[in-house]
Amino acid sequence: MPLAPAHHLAQLTIALPLEPQTSDRLAGFVELLEPVNALADRFPGSVWRLQTEDGDATAVRGLGDDRLIADLSLWESLEHLAAYVYGGSSTRR
Repeated sequence: MPLAPAHHLAQLTIALPLEPQTSDRLAGFVELLEPVNALADRFPGSVWRLQTEDGDATAVRGLGDDRLIADLSLWESLEHLAAYVYGGSSTRR
């Protein structure tokens, strides 16, 4: 039986968009949220990410300002996170 890792790497991004997520200016960003999150969920080394029951991290509230959006995820290692962020990994699931 493999041992659980001694630690995970947490990645946190907090943003204050210049406009509401329903604006035309953010339409491309909002359109790509679901496919980008789906890729992250199945990417090797991905452990967990903050999200609502619908799978939406941008709908999480309680950060002190309802305009703020956050992305929090856990990864097995820096190498796994870097492969996801910068691409080029041949180990995608």
